[in-house]
Amino acid sequence: MNGRPGPLLRRVGGWPTRLRPPSPRTARLRHDLEQAVHDGPALRTSALALELGLLAVTVTDPCLRDRVEAVQDTVREVIDDLRAVGEALYPPVLTGAGVEPALRSVAERRDITLDLRGPTEHLDRRARVRTCLLIADHLRTLAPGSAARVRVAVGRRFARVRITSDEPGQARRRHWAVVRCG
Repeated sequence: MNGRPGPLLRRVGGWPTRLRPPSPRTARLRHDLEQAVHDGPALRTSALALELGLLAVTVTDPCLRDRVEAVQDTVREVIDDLRAVGEALYPPVLTGAGVEPALRSVAERRDITLDLRGPTEHLDRRARVRTCLLIADHLRTLAPGSAARVRVAVGRRFARVRITSDEPGQARRRHWAVVRCG
């Protein structure tokens, strides 16, 4: 054997690639950053959009009204961009609704078909967050129109994550990760 994967391995996507979950400290930092984006610039920019809307209604000059509405549209785009940055850092749905709704939200936004199986509700909070961030980060690397099959097996000390992804025009790829519980 010459050390290179044979034709069979190339056909099935090669060796599974190991994914690394974020550390507990990184997960906390990402949550804090998402909160800072949401509570700071996104909130203030939303207030600015509202003020511009009120201003557009009261302006009588049609030319000036058009300019105010154009600025308001730009501000709305900035709000959408800030929300996208916040979601990439830490899916906001994760805090309230849990892992499955958060991952479904990420997959839906990326136009990815997601098949998720595994008892993620049995994970402790920190392991649940780290597992969700690991999977969400991987989903964001996939091209729109891809499909991902995710399996989570929960043990007493570890959760094992297996992800199989099919991207249009590419060979099937397999990934795995282990997340420490507790």
